[in-house]
Amino acid sequence: AHIEVVCPPPRYKVRTIKEKTKLIWKARVSSRATNLGIHVHNTPEGGSIQNWEVPNVDLKAGYGANARFDIGVVASFGAFLPQRIIDSFPQKMINLHPSLLPKYRGPTPIQTAILNNDSHTGVTVQEVHPKRYDAGNILAQVPFELKLGMTRVDLMTQLGHLGGELAVRVLQNLEYMRKNSIVQNEEEATLTRMFTSGDAKIRWEHMTAIDVMRMHWAHFGHIAVWSFLRVKNKVLTVKMTDIELATSFDDPLEDDYLSFRPGSCLRKRKYNYVEFPCIEGGRLHVRGFTVEGKQPRDGLQFAAGYIKKNKTPCMLTLSPDCKRPTPNFVYPEEYKRPSHMAAVKLYDIPLYHSKSGL
Repeated sequence: AHIEVVCPPPRYKVRTIKEKTKLIWKARVSSRATNLGIHVHNTPEGGSIQNWEVPNVDLKAGYGANARFDIGVVASFGAFLPQRIIDSFPQKMINLHPSLLPKYRGPTPIQTAILNNDSHTGVTVQEVHPKRYDAGNILAQVPFELKLGMTRVDLMTQLGHLGGELAVRVLQNLEYMRKNSIVQNEEEATLTRMFTSGDAKIRWEHMTAIDVMRMHWAHFGHIAVWSFLRVKNKVLTVKMTDIELATSFDDPLEDDYLSFRPGSCLRKRKYNYVEFPCIEGGRLHVRGFTVEGKQPRDGLQFAAGYIKKNKTPCMLTLSPDCKRPTPNFVYPEEYKRPSHMAAVKLYDIPLYHSKSGL
């Protein structure tokens, strides 16, 4: 068998002073293929493949001039593949998708599964559909247990390995798989969407500690969760990059922390994190911050710069009018403050030990 790789071209930033270029992005599969001695083809700049043609097999492979590939295997390609490209392969094309289709079609199935607190996700190998994303016949599926605490990066890694193994089995038994393929049930189909930084904003009036953690896990390595912080007459955006869920083994930094409004910045000397109480009584421990316009800093540095003695600043959901006092916190209707004992033990739950740098 002979394999070649197609991926988007590297992206460069031009430095106008000395006209030097700096590499700012390169597909990982491109680097990996190059290291393995696999020939790499790039699609046109700009991402459009409207006029792009599938290349012939590299002459160095020894298959002669104008040799064509038998089948295309697609994973996170990021561009719609029209019928003419599918038909350029005698065995058409198959696609790896990190969900159990027809659930979670589209660009963000991993993030959506984490945000929805799904107990399982998985990998699907499907035929490439000529008119719609992720709507082809299902050739094979493998479920995967989604453990609480797994991040987007964890799942990308583990589902990537699982999907690679599944794709090999499908290719080895392609005729049988196609004879027994399953047409997707359109009534069960759900779509995912692209996420922006607005989807990672903490809403202190409604979000529990575990809600914030799921948002952090889902967007980890891509978008940092964030909030507003008022410092005198300025409102700053503060990203939180290293977050943990407090348990009963972690003593509150303030004995009466439940009396503080959600989003309050609680600190204590020699502790390398800032503690944030949440609406349901849970607590977040944050060890990494990036304040708007500043370099990243740890919990001690953030506390030294923004939490003054005898003053407790608060993170805010909305950016306030700096000419007026900060509005009072509005609790949800029928809100009842939890007891101290119930709140402290709220998250004594087993969490997956992430290997993605959390």
